[in-house]
Amino acid sequence: MWKILSLGKRGTFAQIVYAISIMVIFCNYSFSNIITSEKLDCSKLNKTQLAYESQKLGERLRQWNQSYRLLGNSPVDDETYDQLLDMWQHWQRCQNLSDHPPVVGLTINKQHSKIVKHPVVHTGLKKLTQNQIAHWLKARGNAWLQPKVDGVAISLVYHYGKLASMISRGNGIEGLEWRNKADFINAIPKQIPTIQPQLILQGELYWTLQEHVQEHSGGINARSRVAGWLMRKNEPSKPTNDIGLFVWAWPDGPSSMQEQLQSLVKLGFPMMTSHTHLVESMEQVKYWQTYYYQQPMPFATDGVVLKTFPTPKTSAWHVNVNSWAVAWKYPYRTEISKVKKLDFHVGRTGNMSVVAEIEPIKIDSKNVKKLHLGTLKSWRHKNVLVGDLIQITLAGHGIPKFKTVVLQAENRVLPDLSHLKQYHYFSCFIPSTSCQQQFVARLTWLGKQLGIKGISQATWQEWVEKQQLTRLTMWLSSSWRQNLPKTKKVQSLISQLKNTYKQPLAHWLKGIGIPLKDKQLSLISHVSQLNEAEFLVSMDLSKKQKSKLTKWLSEPEVQAILKDINEVTMTENK
Repeated sequence: MWKILSLGKRGTFAQIVYAISIMVIFCNYSFSNIITSEKLDCSKLNKTQLAYESQKLGERLRQWNQSYRLLGNSPVDDETYDQLLDMWQHWQRCQNLSDHPPVVGLTINKQHSKIVKHPVVHTGLKKLTQNQIAHWLKARGNAWLQPKVDGVAISLVYHYGKLASMISRGNGIEGLEWRNKADFINAIPKQIPTIQPQLILQGELYWTLQEHVQEHSGGINARSRVAGWLMRKNEPSKPTNDIGLFVWAWPDGPSSMQEQLQSLVKLGFPMMTSHTHLVESMEQVKYWQTYYYQQPMPFATDGVVLKTFPTPKTSAWHVNVNSWAVAWKYPYRTEISKVKKLDFHVGRTGNMSVVAEIEPIKIDSKNVKKLHLGTLKSWRHKNVLVGDLIQITLAGHGIPKFKTVVLQAENRVLPDLSHLKQYHYFSCFIPSTSCQQQFVARLTWLGKQLGIKGISQATWQEWVEKQQLTRLTMWLSSSWRQNLPKTKKVQSLISQLKNTYKQPLAHWLKGIGIPLKDKQLSLISHVSQLNEAEFLVSMDLSKKQKSKLTKWLSEPEVQAILKDINEVTMTENK
């Protein structure tokens, strides 16, 4: 009654690889029928733009798939492809169009490779969300769970116990004949104790790992290592123990899972026994999914697979048609979003930082709408423009971090940055219209150096805009403070401002941006020393430092600020 199914390639690409001069493999994608809750409502999408974007992304996905299958390499990793395909399928469904990409045919160089048909097709898997898994399981009562091993899927064909064929997953119907490669993989039995005319197994060749924890290390390109080994033009020089075998299907095996597991052990395939679990509730499914995600394993995984019995007769199986087996993949380690806008922020020294406004996404329960892209130089190196699809991950402490551009916009426009040349180390000591951002950044830095608490950048911004704060030290004036609102909060902030009178001169000078190092600042006991030539010589300044300090001191606003500071510090010293 129970009969194990054929799972096909359970990774993100089907693996048939072709190369003009060498044998290569490729991986075919296991298609999903999911629309996640995070996706935009179709009614909110512009139909004209949607049609254009969908067509463009679909063509790019086809090119990537074709390249991977026929050339043995992919411009994007599995997770990126997964997310982009999921996005494209959502867009297709919004237009009431098919969400199944066309099957890529095999074109194999007869001198290097041989195409053969699978005795039983690889069906592939549907990927479901947690809620969908719960409904799927509830309708069936129970199921068998296995890890979704991340490797290269194959068919093994035995004739009267002797290995006759090892076929790559290919497009699920036909693949490459790899029988000669099998002789060099110790994990594959070449002879098994059976007299059956034909015995067919489907499974995964994986790269063996030591104490691999998926949650911490991810896939670490383990499948690519197997693919690289298999795509060699020349035969291996010696057998390898680096590649393991996980059998996950015996299409025409015994009618119950228990019998299959026992028989597989006797045939020489023991691993399936310790990694196959009967589950009867969603709690059990969650337990094993977490287990394979967080516990040390000898292989990389990208989720778990659930399957039920009985399955249809193998003669009725079709590629990408499989209702009796589903996958629940681990949460994405990255997310993809579109850049809506680029904002260029001026810092206190005139240096630029770039912030991207993106389509809202959620990574590990964190909502992300904006992404810091670093300095102007860093942004240029990342090559991010409006309309690009970018990949985002979480760095330490859950901070969103740019990873890469996965798909550039069709008509990219480089923003005009000529106006940014006006900002530099000596600019914006007063808040003119174009200087407000840098001026507020200077105020914020000064407040930090003086240990002012409770006054954020937003508060400084408000005071500049509404309270005519036009000089870095204007807030020292009692007449200016008297014009502030007479609220309890503001009175508390005024107390903070008054406390700055006690701060050392070095903190004031560092706060207003004097171009000196901390060690040199500690030598200054009063402001007037900055105008003494002998003192400046004694500070042992470099030629560059001296030039920069001279220019800084020549700024009229700097002199006015120094005068305010001198009065404060002199008064406090008295």
